[in-house]
Amino acid sequence: MAGKILSIPVFVLVYEKMYGGLDNFDAGKFYHDVLLISDRCKKDLNFCIRFVFGFQNETPGSYDYEYAFRNTLNWTNGKAKTYFYNDNRLLIKIHVLFNFVAFDNYKVHALLSCFLSFVGINYLYKTFKNWFAGKEFFLLFVLCFLPSLWFYTGALLKEGFLIFLLGLTIFKLKQNIYQKTSLWTKVSLIALLLLSSLFKPYLLLFSAACFGLFFVIQRLEKIKSKSVVFTFGICLSLLVANFVSIQFKGKSLIDAALKQRETFISLAKGGIFLENKNHFVRLPDDTNLIKSVNAKNKIFTIKSNVAFMYWKTGQHDTLFNTNNRDTITRYEFVDRISESHSNISICQKNLYCKITDSFYYTFFFPLFYNAKGLLQIVASVENLMICLAFITIVIGVLKNKKEPALPFTCLFICLFISLLISFLAPNMGAIFRYRSPSLLFLLVAALYYVKFPIKRKKLN
Repeated sequence: MAGKILSIPVFVLVYEKMYGGLDNFDAGKFYHDVLLISDRCKKDLNFCIRFVFGFQNETPGSYDYEYAFRNTLNWTNGKAKTYFYNDNRLLIKIHVLFNFVAFDNYKVHALLSCFLSFVGINYLYKTFKNWFAGKEFFLLFVLCFLPSLWFYTGALLKEGFLIFLLGLTIFKLKQNIYQKTSLWTKVSLIALLLLSSLFKPYLLLFSAACFGLFFVIQRLEKIKSKSVVFTFGICLSLLVANFVSIQFKGKSLIDAALKQRETFISLAKGGIFLENKNHFVRLPDDTNLIKSVNAKNKIFTIKSNVAFMYWKTGQHDTLFNTNNRDTITRYEFVDRISESHSNISICQKNLYCKITDSFYYTFFFPLFYNAKGLLQIVASVENLMICLAFITIVIGVLKNKKEPALPFTCLFICLFISLLISFLAPNMGAIFRYRSPSLLFLLVAALYYVKFPIKRKKLN
């Protein structure tokens, strides 16, 4: 645990020395929103109760909006999400409640994130240790000190709570499949799956489905080609999920992914964000495109002939205005974000080109010689570990005569999630951070094939 806690001062130090502090990044924005909302909760018990149970009124001009949500940064960020629940809100709500004992101290909030990640890692260790006899210490070390995950779980970010849910959900799945469990254990698993559907479902629900199927197949000893059955089962599950998506969301999973990618690329270019009770607007990062009509309250109008993208309140589709004619409607300023300098451009010639580019940028870029800055050097160290992990897995598969069901499952999850992330968020910073939970499974798969020499006692 001491090694995990060390990530808290390291994270703060890196962002203070290299980026001028946390304020303009997610950790600082989450902290800002937690303080703002918790301050209102302390002053107004009725609002606190409404907030806890999700009955707050966020309509512009309402009491709750004006006194609690108007100046938040990450609470409303994500309203452009077209498919999943805005999981920023779940994280902020957890830390707002925790702030009653954290007393507005950022490091205490970061400690909660770090502690939750350690609990999740402990459950992951308990889940997999039976497959790593004699290598338990190395398994725990890999789970605790994957560089990117170690770094980001030491901050007020989503990764700590994500690992907590991931570890506990997989552990409860194994319990329910392998053992006769109590009603409480079954109910807790259902609750964890419901939370997973709200918080990073593309990773948590997919991982739960994969390991749930893996545990079931392992129990059925008569199945010989476990990897084939596993692949067929996951493909069938994805087809069912796609059918459900079309029926209830009106779009396939591929259409939803393409829309999310388009939105991310647009937002990564930076811009000026405005809103009113009907629209949420994103303009290019140019203050000449807007006109101030009330500087004190940050109220603006959009100038004529300006092109911008927007979302209607209550609707999720991204809309475009290519030639604005409305110079009267007023908007409230939300945020201004500079263009990211770590965006990547993936080849679009053909499917083979797209896959190879995505694979390269996801797992092997940067690699020391093309690294820029401290974080990219850390990423290079992690990418070197990935290279060694892939080599170990290939050699292990060639030498191992038994069917490798566990490493196959781990590798399948890692490849699917990591490549999905690089497709949805083609940005080096986003890939380095968001791939970290799935990379755990790649290293676990590699460790499965590592053989350590057994010390034999000399016979007298």
